[in-house]
Amino acid sequence: MLLHSLCTILFLFIGGVILEKVIKVGVGVMILQDNKILLGHRVEKSEDTGGIYEPDCWTLPGGKQEYDETMIEAAIRECKEETNLDIRDLQVFSASDSFQPDRHYVTINFITNSFEGELKIMEPEKIDKWEWFDLNQLPKNIYTPSKNMIVEYLGRKAS
Repeated sequence: MLLHSLCTILFLFIGGVILEKVIKVGVGVMILQDNKILLGHRVEKSEDTGGIYEPDCWTLPGGKQEYDETMIEAAIRECKEETNLDIRDLQVFSASDSFQPDRHYVTINFITNSFEGELKIMEPEKIDKWEWFDLNQLPKNIYTPSKNMIVEYLGRKAS
């Protein structure tokens, strides 16, 4: 934790300039299968990893884009790291902003129905289960960036 804090402080002093506010990029992936989407349950007492912090809720696979990585590479990597699924044929669906008092993320949302592999819990300290939910019977407590995408998807689908 101390090393993380020191790296953060060093990052903020790049070129002698203090960067007080930085917008970061996240990715979210809606994996569709037979009118169902894959959601993971974020553990109740999870560590704040620097993203939009909302424990004990349901989320689409996704995470933070890394430096020198394309958005699509980030989406593919995050899905593999979290679910063990290999996704392909991703389509950009939308982008949205998420705010908390000390952070601002732009989330690039993707959709795919093309995947293979065995669904597994790969990061049990973050996600304690993955479930397929019918789009008409979604859980109540959905992670805000995921909820924004799902609501927009359902709205477009209805029109």
